[in-house]
Amino acid sequence: MQQKTGMTLKWLLLASLINNFAFGFIWPVTTVYLNGPLHQSLVVVGWVMLLVASGQAFGSIISGRLFDRFAPYKLILIGTLGMICIQFLLIFFHGWPFYAVNLIVAALLNGWIMAVINAYGTLVKNHDGRFVFNMLYFTNNFGMVFATALLGLIYPFGIVWLFILSLGLYFVLLGIVRHAFKIDITVDDAHQQSAMPKLPRWNLKLVYGVIIGLIVLWIAYAQWQGNLSVYMTTDLHLPLWQYSLLWTINGLLIAIIQVGLNAFHLVTSPKAMWIQIFGGIFMFGLAFLILPFAHDFTGFAIAMVITTFGEVTAFPMIPALVNELTPAALKGRYQGLVAAAPSVGRAIGPLVGGLVIERDGYSALFNGGALLVFITFAVLALLMLKGYRHTQQFTEGD
Repeated sequence: MQQKTGMTLKWLLLASLINNFAFGFIWPVTTVYLNGPLHQSLVVVGWVMLLVASGQAFGSIISGRLFDRFAPYKLILIGTLGMICIQFLLIFFHGWPFYAVNLIVAALLNGWIMAVINAYGTLVKNHDGRFVFNMLYFTNNFGMVFATALLGLIYPFGIVWLFILSLGLYFVLLGIVRHAFKIDITVDDAHQQSAMPKLPRWNLKLVYGVIIGLIVLWIAYAQWQGNLSVYMTTDLHLPLWQYSLLWTINGLLIAIIQVGLNAFHLVTSPKAMWIQIFGGIFMFGLAFLILPFAHDFTGFAIAMVITTFGEVTAFPMIPALVNELTPAALKGRYQGLVAAAPSVGRAIGPLVGGLVIERDGYSALFNGGALLVFITFAVLALLMLKGYRHTQQFTEGD
């Protein structure tokens, strides 16, 4: 029976942490495992990664739309049970092509769960929405970074152990879901869900504007996760551990910056939200302007520090802004789109980056990335200046 009203933040954050911790044991080894033990070409690997990112985006969009018209508890239960089944399959069927098929389904279910968790974040009643989404971003990253750090220790013993650990974590997530996610949805919310209102015109423009902007930022960010590793190791002949160290810096900085933002209560300030969004986008662009001049670890570390400040300030505020611009009956749909945006960017980014590099080289990639980010900055700034005053704000229960 649904006896609780409102989502408890600590359980929501723990679920987010475990979901990303568990999935972090699966996908980061994809390239190494496909290209190594399974002997697949990098072209095949690229297609698999594209389908993985697309599956994740598709899962987020579908579950987000269902959240507004279907029992949220059943949605996250279906996603979690699905992931448990996939882990069982991966333990026994991880050769080619079963590994790739199972991985794509796992990505779809992970996107499904992430979108539902984001939508549940709109049901937290005793905390400001900006604080909730800031903390969700922190737990998402911490879970993934922690899992990635352990991969190097566990993977040499066999990939099966990663699937076993992931399976155990999803059983823990199932326990949390059964304990904390069966909450009441109020009569008013149910009425709104059946009515399915439309967003006011400027709310719609701004919501889609920031979602498209988030996709563009992730197209740029995807260059760090893929093409930059090739540039550093192949073109500049820097050791792979230096590229890995950049992500250690990224993870540590995310934790430090998040603690600072919360300590000074900056995440709950409306004015600070705008500074975080536009300041973060600006820093993203600035980092790309530094990359053409980076030829050693120090240069790349400086660019990574600036990029991390950008992502950790801008990214969490976008779902918070979308939350404020959408009524209760539509929050799941648009939080699903927000959750899908990074996956869309990761799917498009490597392909776009590869085409630019092949045609004009890495300098064009870095300068083009900066230009793309600054254009996004300008378009979103114009949208906000022109339309934000005409938007309708939605508080809890609206």
